[in-house]
Amino acid sequence: MAAAADARARHARLTNGLKVNPAAVLQAAYLHDVLEDTETTAEALRRAGFAESAVVMVQLPTSTDEPLSYAERISALIQSANLGAILIRSSDNEDDANAVRTLPAGSTLSMRYAASMPRLKDAAAALGYTGP
Repeated sequence: MAAAADARARHARLTNGLKVNPAAVLQAAYLHDVLEDTETTAEALRRAGFAESAVVMVQLPTSTDEPLSYAERISALIQSANLGAILIRSSDNEDDANAVRTLPAGSTLSMRYAASMPRLKDAAAALGYTGP
């Protein structure tokens, strides 16, 4: 997933001339689940020396205590207009929806990812991104 996000960020920077930092996107891609899945906080990431832009990209798609649906979190991410975070979420959803992954029986996750991917692609395109 991180390699796909990195490739997308490099395309955005080199091909589209967009102001996205591939190094920060790569940092955030590796850290994308750390706030949800561990006791680590955004402040701890900052103290560890991660770039502020990377920390923001990790925070944007992270589930919060607010009772938002997945679709609402995707909407909030899109509204942020943070291309790096959008590219990371696109890469993560693509990876999670991959047929070689085994999702829990009865899971609606694949439908959730399938519904969000075109929205994320459209949002990235609206910001000038022309890649996959």
